[in-house]
Amino acid sequence: MGHKKETNNIKLKSSQKFAKFGQFMYLSITNFTNNNLWESASSCAFGFVFSFIPVTLIILTLLITILRASSGLQNYITSFAFEIQELINLDITALLNNILSMKSFQYIDIFLGVWVIWMARKLFISIIQAVNKIFRSVTNRKNWFNQIFQFILEFLFVFLIAAMILLAFAFNQILDSSNMAPLEQIFPLIFSRNSKLLVTIVLYLMLWVISATIFKIISGTNPKLKICMFYSLISTVCFYLLSIFINYTMNLTNYNAVYGTLSSVVILMVKVYFFFVIELFCAQMIYVSQFFDVLLKAEIYLLPDTDDKKLDLLKRKLFVNPASLKKTSNTLFFKAGDIIVHEHDILECVYYIRRGIAIAPADNHIVFKQGSFIGDLECILKRDVAKTIVAKEDCKIIVFSNEEFMNLIQNNPKVASKAITKVSDYTAEFSLAAEQHSKE
Repeated sequence: MGHKKETNNIKLKSSQKFAKFGQFMYLSITNFTNNNLWESASSCAFGFVFSFIPVTLIILTLLITILRASSGLQNYITSFAFEIQELINLDITALLNNILSMKSFQYIDIFLGVWVIWMARKLFISIIQAVNKIFRSVTNRKNWFNQIFQFILEFLFVFLIAAMILLAFAFNQILDSSNMAPLEQIFPLIFSRNSKLLVTIVLYLMLWVISATIFKIISGTNPKLKICMFYSLISTVCFYLLSIFINYTMNLTNYNAVYGTLSSVVILMVKVYFFFVIELFCAQMIYVSQFFDVLLKAEIYLLPDTDDKKLDLLKRKLFVNPASLKKTSNTLFFKAGDIIVHEHDILECVYYIRRGIAIAPADNHIVFKQGSFIGDLECILKRDVAKTIVAKEDCKIIVFSNEEFMNLIQNNPKVASKAITKVSDYTAEFSLAAEQHSKE
């Protein structure tokens, strides 16, 4: 009789690893949807239109204005703008040339410049708000911190664009030097002055760095740098492949007939929207990977009691056997006939039946099957066990400490709602039984 703990570390089998991946993706997708991040991606996309292109134009103009002494740099910056135009399907060189042709700036131009920079804040505000939706349950930053960080992000954004342009120019000058002539024959694509490869590398490298910075800092949960870099790389690569797909499948000529000059903006918006969808989904995956065990525990407590519906059946199959939660310190085995808890025991933990069936012999209609919790009401109400519970067949059980279980209730509104419902049902049953007993 009794129970014994596992003595060896538990390694997941291939099928269990696959199940864990399915749980991970389910949690990522459902949290992404529940956080309404599709709408947040739209907000970020509109913020991008009012931010990236205008600010890039201002930076390019300032670089040319400040560095007029270097005609080579001025020409390179103009050509860099042309390459950006080719990559994003939006005509910005004409606007840039018009700005550069101005002999002097008027007060209205200064006002418009300040207004454009102010509008650029919309992008950063949208990104911060979207990321806060993902991590709000574990971070509670004060408004002043968000404001300071927003200004830092804006400065880094401007600095990175300017630095990338200047570094690209310096690299281009090195490639043009006579010492590089032998390599030009070996790598003609890299050395070609008309090649978009260098600009493409610069832009996507900038996306990767900015994405990793956002994941690392804005989240407020201090995820590991390698995780941030990994998911930032996934985001950047997916966006690159998506851009290639859109460029090959969306014919700009067809859209010109419908949208006219706005067709480039429409295609750009499509690209940017899906970029932010990918970006926010990767941020959601970082959140799930950081707090996977907590989210998994909440999900198994929220499992439906029956599997009558197809969706319930799928969910139960996915989560009812959370092998990844198994540890040597929290896994118990009971053989058929073993007593799991005694009447009037004061429990310091909550039991989750990972496999097997248990019953309360004094009340045969009470059955605890796979996916059931034992001791959750006792933990919430801080009372002793009402009935002895025995293993009807061999049982494998995962143990949650009372502290772990109460943290689930405090940090997850859905878990709290289900716990309140169970307490309410228990109170109603207890009151009914007391009333019937008084009548007798």
